[in-house]
Amino acid sequence: MRTLTGQPAPERSTPAKQNFSSGRELINAVRSRREQAQQARDILSSLENDLPSAEALDGDRIDGVKVLWITEGRAARDETAFRHALATGHRLREAGERMTDAKIIDAYERAYNLAQAVGADNREPELPPMRDRQTMARRVRGYVLGNKRSSSSGTSVGGAGSATARERKALATMGRKGGQKASERWNDRNSNYAQEELAKLRRVHRKNRVKGQTTRARIQTVVGQSYVETGRVPTRKEVMRETGLSESTVKRHLRALRSEGLLPD
Repeated sequence: MRTLTGQPAPERSTPAKQNFSSGRELINAVRSRREQAQQARDILSSLENDLPSAEALDGDRIDGVKVLWITEGRAARDETAFRHALATGHRLREAGERMTDAKIIDAYERAYNLAQAVGADNREPELPPMRDRQTMARRVRGYVLGNKRSSSSGTSVGGAGSATARERKALATMGRKGGQKASERWNDRNSNYAQEELAKLRRVHRKNRVKGQTTRARIQTVVGQSYVETGRVPTRKEVMRETGLSESTVKRHLRALRSEGLLPD
């Protein structure tokens, strides 16, 4: 193409070649550059302590809490509190401290009260009941232990302006109108709603109990047949392979059968 267009080839600049008269001179040059690099690192580290952090420059961050807004003057109290609790959980884990319910709930309440103070917009505080706050703390601990990272602004990986599906599910337990109304139905345990739900739970428990008894009978049958045919009790892995059950299930039922004396010696 250059031949057809008549354009000259670009000149390539070659780095200056350094010549050292001896190996000792090369070693001294390397040491000198290493000392210069260390001095530059020391200067940068000293400047980092003087420069403000990104959190300090964030206008929506008040006393370390990133306040999220629905509209101007109206703060998103629940989401602000939940995201601050999530960020607190990450900080506790990075510092090697225990993520106790008390610490996570304290962070949630502090962020909620701060958002209420600066963006109540004539709303009364509506902190969720302690049971829901404990549920929130367990969810936060699960997110953090599952390596669900939070960004430096205190928001989760869902972005600064949106919540992920799992976060929305967690927030649904934190004082939403629907959740409050549903919990009020359980105040009267003799109501039709409570009795119907309790009946459903009893049916589920009965089904699970029969299922467990059937599983235990299967394991006992496998052990008995193997003992009759081979003269020995099969190993746990052999029972797992024969029944297709998990190790924890087989171990639990074998322990129960052995304690009841239903396994051959």
